[in-house]
Amino acid sequence: MKPFTLTKPYLLSHKYTLATYITIILATTAITIISPYIIGDFLDILVGGGDIGAILRFCIIFGGLNILKIIIGYITTIMYTKITAKMSHDLNMDTIKHVQGLSLSYINQKDSAYLSQRLGTDAGNMIVFSISLVQSILTNVVMLIVPFAILLTMNWFVVVLMVSFLAVYTALYFAFKKSLYNAGFAFREAQAKFFSKLHEQLKYIKTIKTNAIQPQINARAENSFIDYRDTGIHNQKVNYLYTGLDGFISTLAQIALFVVGGIQLLAGNFTIGMFTIFTSYFGMMLGASRYFFGLGASYQNVMVSYNRIKEVFEHKLESRGAEVIKDISKIELRGLGFTYATEGIIKDFNAEFEKGNIYAIVGANGAGKSTLISLLMGLYIDEYDGRITYDDADIRSIDMTAARQNLIGFAEQEPLLIADSIKYNLDYIDKGGCNLSTLEKYINLLNMKDFASERTLDFVINEKNTNTSGGEKQKISILKVLYKDPAVMIFDEPTSALDAQTAQCFIGYLQQIKKNKIVIIITHDEVVKGCCDRIIKIAKT
Repeated sequence: MKPFTLTKPYLLSHKYTLATYITIILATTAITIISPYIIGDFLDILVGGGDIGAILRFCIIFGGLNILKIIIGYITTIMYTKITAKMSHDLNMDTIKHVQGLSLSYINQKDSAYLSQRLGTDAGNMIVFSISLVQSILTNVVMLIVPFAILLTMNWFVVVLMVSFLAVYTALYFAFKKSLYNAGFAFREAQAKFFSKLHEQLKYIKTIKTNAIQPQINARAENSFIDYRDTGIHNQKVNYLYTGLDGFISTLAQIALFVVGGIQLLAGNFTIGMFTIFTSYFGMMLGASRYFFGLGASYQNVMVSYNRIKEVFEHKLESRGAEVIKDISKIELRGLGFTYATEGIIKDFNAEFEKGNIYAIVGANGAGKSTLISLLMGLYIDEYDGRITYDDADIRSIDMTAARQNLIGFAEQEPLLIADSIKYNLDYIDKGGCNLSTLEKYINLLNMKDFASERTLDFVINEKNTNTSGGEKQKISILKVLYKDPAVMIFDEPTSALDAQTAQCFIGYLQQIKKNKIVIIITHDEVVKGCCDRIIKIAKT
């Protein structure tokens, strides 16, 4: 089955636990198969004039077996929960890591709430299906074959009847499988989009309240809900028709069972105990047959998850070179061209950035200043024309993840801080220890002493960053770059968050350290431009 191509590595990583789990499940199945014989034998003993001792023996054996099943059930439930949770998490994280390794162009085209809901749901569905399949196929095969062998010795006609019903089940599955898949796929897509629109109601709540557009935004969610509801109803109709036919066939099979078994009982060929055994085993076979019939619907449902996750994995990861560089002394852009959303943003652009200089990148809004920085940092590694080099090495041959991690620092004008402490947003280390003396120097430089003393570095920024002002967030972003002290420092409109005196101190500090740095500043500030060594203009195309 196709889903196993994705889930196999996760199943194998827990193969010993899974083997133990399945062995215990099979032990439960054995108890289930034995039980009808015990009950049938007990009934025949009673009809034949059994005593109170026989009743007590039956109660002890039957009760003991069922208590054992309850204990085993508790153990397997805990094992199942642990295994599925771990494997679902691993698959989900691997999918997310793959998405993180894709181009920003792909990620920018996707709604994060939609993608998160989709990946999380699909990963869970595939793991649950795969584990359940391994377990259930084994148990149901046993529940089909063993009763089949027993019933064959009791009445061959019923076995032939059961085989006929199996053939009908198979034909119905092939008749419905395409409809089941299409209905399930449409419903799951509509579900993910609906949750995305619900998330939108809270994500943009400030914009909604500021512009008083609650009715318009609410209408978007309502329209999405209508599609979600309609596809859900259609999905239920198709599935209910499928399961309804299952119920109809099952009813016919049970009627045939009672007719054949009743005739055998009336003819004296069956005792009451044999009739009980006969009906019980027939019920087991029927239940196993219905499982395989229901498996068809489950398989089509999980194929939706498989195809949606497979679609993500089929997107090629962005290139990542192998060369790990230790420093950056010069960055060159030659014949650089980049097109985004069918519009040419940068065309045949040339520039050089060398250590010992502060560069101001200037241009009209929308000219591509931020895009240029993204290209320079290798964030669109496979999507530009021309050549970008660090010390004559093409960035496509360089491990740019390591370069950004160790050698490049970028302070955004409107940063999105992680919902954690200020300290975490400076070094991204859980429970790490900042160099407080170094940090204090930069806090004083940016005139953040009052802010730091009021909030402390342990102050937790909330998910939407609403408990910190825009200026404070930008200062934290600048502080992060200064504290990191990388070879390449990039700042986007840094002085918009600083008063004149602080801005002067900040630029003065950059001039002090520029000897060993490449400093790049996106700015509209004429004062900042006057303090820079080079001005690089980007014309809007």
